Amino acid sequence: MNQDPVYNYKIASKGKRLLAHFLEGIIYLIITLIYYKMLGNSVDDYLNREVSVADVLYSALATIVTGFVFYPIFSGNLGHKLLGLKVISSKTGEEYNIASDGAIRELLKYLGGFLIIPVVWLLWDNENQNLYDKVTETFVVEKWSKEELEIEGDL
Repeated sequence: MNQDPVYNYKIASKGKRLLAHFLEGIIYLIITLIYYKMLGNSVDDYLNREVSVADVLYSALATIVTGFVFYPIFSGNLGHKLLGLKVISSKTGEEYNIASDGAIRELLKYLGGFLIIPVVWLLWDNENQNLYDKVTETFVVEKWSKEELEIEGDL
């Protein structure tokens, strides 16, 4: 596994990325269940419902919106923010904080989840990239670069 700094950042571990993904999913599930309850339905109804094409399209739209909102703020998604991670360009090392780019990256991650292989690609990749990271030319890294940590230490 490549642990060399990438653009002076440490590549996020597979475990930390997985945990970020699960935390984000749990938060969105809780929000969805609260919304479903507000509509007068039970959690049991939600868990036992038939999934329709409209549900899949709604989820895809929600993924696009969350990517569009969170990437300019956090340079990543909510799970990244909670675990001190961010997304950077693999070409320039700059923060990946353009709303449309974040929306596309999150949509590719969502769609890749149906195919499984793009998501588990990370398990065998030396740079801890999923297939959607390769397509969008990104790395998920620890939030602080060495220079940022040195500057904070001087304050």
